[in-house]
Amino acid sequence: MMKMNTWKKRVAAGLAAGVLAFGGSFALQPAPVADAGWGDLIGTVIGGFQAKAEAENQIKELDQTEEGRQALFASYQEELGVEEYSPWEGLCSRAIERVSAGIAKSDPSVRDKPFLWFINQDDTFNAFCSLGHVMSINRGLFYYLQNEDEIAVVLGHEMGHGMKNHVADGWRKKIDVAIGAQVLADMTNASAVRNVVLNTVVTQINQVSIGRAHEWEADGLALKYITDAGYNPGAAAAVWQRFMEQMGDNRQNFVSEMFDPSDHPTNKERRDKYMQSVKEYSGGHVEVKDGVVYVKGKQFVVPAETDNMSSAERAYFVQGNLAAAYHNGHNKESAYADGNVVMLGAQPVMTCLRGDDSAAVLAEKLNQVK
Repeated sequence: MMKMNTWKKRVAAGLAAGVLAFGGSFALQPAPVADAGWGDLIGTVIGGFQAKAEAENQIKELDQTEEGRQALFASYQEELGVEEYSPWEGLCSRAIERVSAGIAKSDPSVRDKPFLWFINQDDTFNAFCSLGHVMSINRGLFYYLQNEDEIAVVLGHEMGHGMKNHVADGWRKKIDVAIGAQVLADMTNASAVRNVVLNTVVTQINQVSIGRAHEWEADGLALKYITDAGYNPGAAAAVWQRFMEQMGDNRQNFVSEMFDPSDHPTNKERRDKYMQSVKEYSGGHVEVKDGVVYVKGKQFVVPAETDNMSSAERAYFVQGNLAAAYHNGHNKESAYADGNVVMLGAQPVMTCLRGDDSAAVLAEKLNQVK
């Protein structure tokens, strides 16, 4: 097993060799097949197999060994910069720990490879999970999201990619292309292949290809993880509602891993899928249509807009709380007002703010429709 300083040297060499490994290799042209001898062709094929096997070894070391994980983590910190003393560090630490605990309920293997994470200095809206459960969160994400439940959705999505090895699969596709260029350039020794793997993983995180099926799977896992962690399941649809209001119904989202955005679900598709999933979680009793929360097909509430959240976004949070109440059997009890909070049994449903009906009025209405 490799020592940490050996991995750091490899990473540094990989970064330094990046221009050579990519630019030089693609610039070289292979000899025409007609001029190549059978020995050359066979040698090229063998070299290709060897290079691919070496690349797979490097991916496994970065993904599965603690030395590789720690070295990759340090390399991302150096490449992206660490946001020191971020006011969001405590929230992220708590959310990642809670989501990890949620994951462990269905997949205890997360404890064997805990997520490594840091907040970086990029002001764009993004987060990613790379090999080895190494994660980074752009500080720009917090310009758009401040609610812990919604941030947990983003983190849960990325952690879902990590748990299912989607990122490793995506890296293999990109590395295979780069290795092909190495073979044509007759640069198939282990050192050259190692440089390609390290350079690709560290410097091209925003270009890893994640397919539509994997995106949907990560979405579903995020909902399961945050729900098992005790977060509001309605936050998942609320995130996409927020994105639609701020960015429109395009296919770009918080993961710059989207190599081909046209192949991915739209914001509206994802919001609506989450709403339907939460409805199913409630036993089919609670849904949101056009910003209105319905219980058993009857209108319950249209939450008021607040300074930092639209009426429609709040509606999905109310749906999530009601879904949890039905899922956990609290709907068998009466709704009541606890100060400005509508309660259904032991489950908080909605905190009434300026512009909302009073908690007492809404509790009475909930008793009528539930």
